[in-house]
Amino acid sequence: MGRLGEWFQSEKKKVRELPKKQALAYIWEYYHIWIIAIVAFLAFAIFVIVRLATKIPDNWLYVVFANTRAEAATGSQIWKDFQEAEGYDLKEKNLIFDDACYFDFLKNEARGNNYFNAFVALVEAGVLDAITMEPDSLVALGQTGRLLDWDAEICKKLEDKYRDRLLYWQPPEGSGYTDPIPVGIDVSDSLLVTKYKLYPEKCALGIGAATKNIEQIGDFLEFILGEE
Repeated sequence: MGRLGEWFQSEKKKVRELPKKQALAYIWEYYHIWIIAIVAFLAFAIFVIVRLATKIPDNWLYVVFANTRAEAATGSQIWKDFQEAEGYDLKEKNLIFDDACYFDFLKNEARGNNYFNAFVALVEAGVLDAITMEPDSLVALGQTGRLLDWDAEICKKLEDKYRDRLLYWQPPEGSGYTDPIPVGIDVSDSLLVTKYKLYPEKCALGIGAATKNIEQIGDFLEFILGEE
């Protein structure tokens, strides 16, 4: 038996020979640091296991409401109303609304802007599905290539349905593109303006370039345009 084993047996024998209260006091006095460390480790392990077991791996929809001072985040009234209207199972997937985003690409306020950097990360990770902001700013944002071209096959049904609302970005000469590119739609007459007051007058919606939730974006458009 090694020295560690011998020490353990010696301590075990010592504790057994003490009255119960003294034994507990002895254990706590000499080993409380180890006890706290083990309990903390077990608590963390249980937390991780529960998180992994209950983790929701995907989103029904992730919408960013940029440049609004109104409440529109997850849990807000617009979120509750949309969730109630669509009945998405939140045990299966998340429904995320994000109103903490402020940048204006039209005014070149995106450079070095952490909100813009977060937007870029969401798009490139394929997480962001849609973004709303002022129409002119959205069109300017379209030139970055981070908004879906509504001519894309994945967006064809929505393009046909909302053709009269399309907003276009005109590529500069020498870019290789001659026709204007549809990068979003005008939703100034939507509930975002009239009911929820997210924007004072005008509002537009663009789709994240890597979205996989076109059907849910369609649901959201029908909801805010009062088509349901």
